[in-house]
Amino acid sequence: MTTTETAGTSETVGTSRTAGAEPGAEPGAAVRAGAAVRAGAAGEEIRPLGPLLDPCSIVLVGASERRADVVETVLRSGVPTWLVNPRRTEVLGRACAPSVAALPEPPEVAMVVVGASAVEEAVSETLEAGVRALVVPGLGAEAGEAAPELARRLAELAAARGVPMLGTNCMGYARPSGPSLWIGTPSDAFAPGHVSVVSQSGSVAEALVAVGPRVGYRVVVSSGAEVARDAADLVAAFAADEGTRVVGLFLEAVRRPGAFGLALRRCAEAGKPVVCLKVGRSARAAAVALTHTGAMVGSATSFSAFLRTHGVIEVDDVPELVETLEVLGRRRRPKGIRAAAISESGGEAGLLADHAEAAGLDLAPLPRATEEALRSEFPNCLRPENPFDAWAVDEVDRVFPRSLQLLGEAGIYDVLIAQLDLTRFRSERDHAWCATVVRALAEAATSCGAFPAVVSTTSADPAPAMVAIARDADIPLLRGTGAAARALVAAARWRPRLPPAGPSGEPVELGALLRPGALPEWESSRILMAYGIRFAPAQRAASADEAVAAAEALGYPVAVKVDGPAHKAATGGVVLGIGGPEAVREAAEALGGSVLVARQVPPGPEVVCGFVRDPLFGAVVSAGVGGHLAEALGAFATRLAPLGEQDAVELLEAVPGIGRAAPVAREELVRAVLALSRLAVEYPEIEAVDVNPLILTPGGAVAVDALVVGAGSPGGRATPAATVGGDGFPGGGGDREPN
Repeated sequence: MTTTETAGTSETVGTSRTAGAEPGAEPGAAVRAGAAVRAGAAGEEIRPLGPLLDPCSIVLVGASERRADVVETVLRSGVPTWLVNPRRTEVLGRACAPSVAALPEPPEVAMVVVGASAVEEAVSETLEAGVRALVVPGLGAEAGEAAPELARRLAELAAARGVPMLGTNCMGYARPSGPSLWIGTPSDAFAPGHVSVVSQSGSVAEALVAVGPRVGYRVVVSSGAEVARDAADLVAAFAADEGTRVVGLFLEAVRRPGAFGLALRRCAEAGKPVVCLKVGRSARAAAVALTHTGAMVGSATSFSAFLRTHGVIEVDDVPELVETLEVLGRRRRPKGIRAAAISESGGEAGLLADHAEAAGLDLAPLPRATEEALRSEFPNCLRPENPFDAWAVDEVDRVFPRSLQLLGEAGIYDVLIAQLDLTRFRSERDHAWCATVVRALAEAATSCGAFPAVVSTTSADPAPAMVAIARDADIPLLRGTGAAARALVAAARWRPRLPPAGPSGEPVELGALLRPGALPEWESSRILMAYGIRFAPAQRAASADEAVAAAEALGYPVAVKVDGPAHKAATGGVVLGIGGPEAVREAAEALGGSVLVARQVPPGPEVVCGFVRDPLFGAVVSAGVGGHLAEALGAFATRLAPLGEQDAVELLEAVPGIGRAAPVAREELVRAVLALSRLAVEYPEIEAVDVNPLILTPGGAVAVDALVVGAGSPGGRATPAATVGGDGFPGGGGDREPN
């Protein structure tokens, strides 16, 4: 065992049985996940897995012919295994002991596959016998209403003895090489590799195990209800495991965000990409997740921001998860997004071009020298393009290999793509020439150092012989043009990302400005000005006479606004473009006398920015197109606070129109976003902030309206719906000149 120091915390980490393990190598003791490390809050620590995923001996409690698939799967691993069932003396020709206590020695890990009525007694006896880890698949729908309480008691029994437990309501875990404690029989096509997966859905875990030899797995874990160990603990174990290079996640809920964030940080520190598919975005899906896992689903937008903060690749569906894991699971990865492709169809080449553009995959035009070389070699090709439709240009066993060689020799591409329909239902003749193309792709990519990929428009399985060729050459066989393009871009752009440190020093003193509930614009703007955000000059006026005096002092034109909460334009609380004292007097009297008078800012691009405090993940800083378009467009870029300067720049780059603003305005906007991040960190009692809009002028970014919401608003905790757009992020109209 070795000890490493991480972020000032000592953690014991095991070493692999086989250093630098290749596919098929035995899992290392690193998977045993050393001592628990605090994540900064009670219940948010990383908890050890012990021998759970790497047992030297196993006992199957409840073994029977009815569960023959489970028995056979456990026995296939070759790890010393005992069977226990008090009602049988043998199962499938193997001796069966009456209890775990009757065995000659305590096994390391027990898989308990008994019914709900007997599970508590079986787990208790197993723990008494000295077992060091548990897998409990049961207590799903078959246990009815008793399941949650039974699961809680099992977790307490295991915790009392410091024993990690996987489950309840799970499939267990499957490994292509090594022991599998799995409800079912993994196929012989379940291939070894370096991808480790946690799925809270047993069915999705089973689907991933059954994808065939496309993805090489270290382990697939079905974590189920996670009553004793959860995704955070498993991901942290994968971060420490030398045989894991990529982590895949299918999540319905994150039960301990602090611990989960710590686990993701460890993956980033270890240089291991994490790919996540999170369900529960719709109201119906959230309700299903609530009843299925007993855990609350947080805001989808907040969770996406949380993932971006930790450098996690987020995908939208299982096929995209599989394609991305397949690309990242290769021994090499794309170094960039410039790609060249060759296709067997003009229509499919056009489809690839469309999806590549949408995904950000750069199908850069062919260099003139490459065009001329292709025309010279293949006179029938009048106008070579990228993607290059090579069909009928020449004999397939000549045009495809030679074209791939010429594309590689161009020396400007990071990725070489062969677009082929590798369905196993094609003819033997088609299989033969496709195999020639795949081999040629491997040779061309090796020569030029590009990443090779085969992209198929169909979703059918390729022929086994084609799979073998691709695995030998370490080439991913990707299915679905869009999913393939997104997977290649995600892999090329991935870099380890560590969340920035929070602000140092004392918070800015806000005095009596901050109080519970939605604050008037005057107090809201003063709070934000204290953090350095620039506002249009304004004065408060208690009467029409004071309003006129304020306008004379500020200079015309001015805006006169109701002295109250922000976003008053939608309710007629703002009069714009006032050029003289009489008009000011009329506006002030019409609005009730007590008003704000502000110098009007010239028109320019408008940005809304702010933050909303998510109860699970903290403050989510957002930015988008501002003014009256904010809610109509409903598109915001988001990051989780705290933000570093590069985070703020990237956040704003995603907002349309900012690139056209003056450099000084862009710089000031970056500072405003960083100020919001700092405010969010330093004042956790602020629930939400909305600055809408900030107008980008030639002289800088000037805010003209703001809203700060303190905790304890009427009706309880402040909610985004009361202050911001419908998805919980800043929206609403602002006070500005019409564009």
